[in-house]
Order: sequence, then C-alpha cells, then structure tokens
Amino acid sequence: MIRTRAAAAAAALLLGGPLLTGCGIKPTGVIESGAAGKVVVPGPGTKGTVYLVSSDGRLFPIPDKEQPSVSETPLLVRLLVGPTEAQKAAGLETRLPVLDIKNQGASAGTSMLSADTIGVGVPFKVATLSETARQQLVCTVASTDPRYQVVLLGPDADIGPARCELGS
Repeated sequence: MIRTRAAAAAAALLLGGPLLTGCGIKPTGVIESGAAGKVVVPGPGTKGTVYLVSSDGRLFPIPDKEQPSVSETPLLVRLLVGPTEAQKAAGLETRLPVLDIKNQGASAGTSMLSADTIGVGVPFKVATLSETARQQLVCTVASTDPRYQVVLLGPDADIGPARCELGS
C-alpha cells in the first residue's frame, strides 16, 4: 500500500511538474492599480434621478446628491446642462440640446398642471426630439414621484402627458 502511494506521488510529480512549470509565466507580487470603480444605482427609496444615455443608447440613472431631491426644477437643470466631464469619460451623454445656463437657464422649469401632471418648459423644440431624449426629460422629472405624468412644453408644441417607461 505504501509503495502504491509512493509510486502515485512520484508519477504525479513527473507528469504534473513539467505541466505546471512549463507555461513560462513567472510569479509577480501585488500590482497596485488604484481604487475600485464605483457605480451608484438608485434604490427603491431614491427620489430624484437624472437620466443620461449610455453608449448602448439606454437611459442610465444618476441619483441626485440630495436625497430625497428637493424639487423637479434643479433635476431638470442638471439634465439640461449635460453630463459632467467625469460622466463623459464614463461614456455617458445626452440626446437633448445642451442648455446655455447663462442665456437660457431662466427659460427652463417645471410647474404643476394638475395633482399628478407636471409641465416641463424647455427653450428648444420638443416635437423633433428623439424618443430617448423625451424619455430623458420625462423620467428625470418624474423620478421625484412615480405617480407623475409629464407634459413637455416647448416653443413649437406641447407633447404628452407621458410616463417614464423604463420598465416596459
């Protein structure tokens, strides 16, 4: 019995040894590469989210720093200013015209049209916006309360009411 074990161990060393050492990869120490990446995904209690567009064309949620968000208008302005440099570097973009805050900032805002409908006034045409751009507006504004429906109010048309359709 002892001879069988010894023979098996010798065979394993003879056969396995070259296989394990023959790949040419030398051991290295720990290589530091910086901190792990962080992605904050809004949870069910999150109220206030700006929706940007990822490289694959899907809406990507960016939770508001203030939780719960104070109101819809600051979220709208954050969306219309466009992604930050860090967000651009992460591959996020907007499908909306970028708002020049100095010249157009006062012309963007929200107002309650009824108990469950918010009007979103923007200084650009809304009829020619892509469906993704419209959903960016609707989902960002409605993120403060999912029961809200949103009407887009542009200089060319009023569109809606619409609801955020991320789940469908």
